[in-house]
Amino acid sequence: MISRKTALRITSASFPNGPEALARHLTVEVLASPLVGVEGWCVRGLKTIVRLNSSSSKSRQRFTLSHELAHLVLGTEPDIATEPFRSDRREEREADQLASEFLIPDAQLNAQLRGHLPVDAKTLTRLAKAARVSPVMAACRVVSAADELGLQNAAVVFFIDGREQWRYSHGLRFDENAASALLREAMKHRPSLIRVDNQDGNLVVGSLIDAQAYQVLLVQLLPADDAAQETIEERMRTLANELFGTDHSFRQSVAASLGTVKNKCVGQSLSQAFDYFMKHYPGVKYTGAKGSKLQSKEGREYLRLYLQRWFG
Repeated sequence: MISRKTALRITSASFPNGPEALARHLTVEVLASPLVGVEGWCVRGLKTIVRLNSSSSKSRQRFTLSHELAHLVLGTEPDIATEPFRSDRREEREADQLASEFLIPDAQLNAQLRGHLPVDAKTLTRLAKAARVSPVMAACRVVSAADELGLQNAAVVFFIDGREQWRYSHGLRFDENAASALLREAMKHRPSLIRVDNQDGNLVVGSLIDAQAYQVLLVQLLPADDAAQETIEERMRTLANELFGTDHSFRQSVAASLGTVKNKCVGQSLSQAFDYFMKHYPGVKYTGAKGSKLQSKEGREYLRLYLQRWFG
């Protein structure tokens, strides 16, 4: 069996198809068929076989595969896979964490977040799309990397009808009533983050995540100065209001033009894509006051942040 370091190197080099590449490297046979009540399991013998539930979403199947491969790399005995990030068994939690690293390696996590804290729901959605996972899985990956990202702590809390069902964290403590209160506030203010004073120099930041079966909240604990910073999405909303106001057609037109730049500049850097836009649009397609707005300091910042979604 290979080491954890080697497995992570393989999955990182093959992102976003890391688990599939690792399965091939380990000569694991992966079979998918409808299963009832379980997400999958692993059979070890002359040949190692991972069985996946084909009735589940592709993102859930990929997590199950990653989880079973994590057990192989760690040399631990797996349970039958059910809900990810829910088991209290140490071996299962360790496999969940390593599985999340296979799906979103450190390099890709940092590239997507770009050091910006706190993390909001739209950032998680972009990360999830890039990694071919669910936003909930992406949030759990943020929790597993809290220290490395600069968070004091973090948790993903799962609710049904406003009542907490379970929590994935590494020691972030708050009672169920506090969690439910955070959920209510997050639902009132979505898609914006909510920030609550923790009375210790830190802020608790809550972000509501879209999920099918549950209401899910990403909770982050940060120093007050860090938590008060605008996220990329918040900054873009502020800039959009300044640039476009109620002129929705102008905003939609700029978005369409940026989409064209995305297709024209495949494989290029952020600076090259930005320069392409500035050469072909302000003063050409957008003249007068509109062109001046895009060429302003605020306009340039908005365009760079928008293009940053696609270009490194």
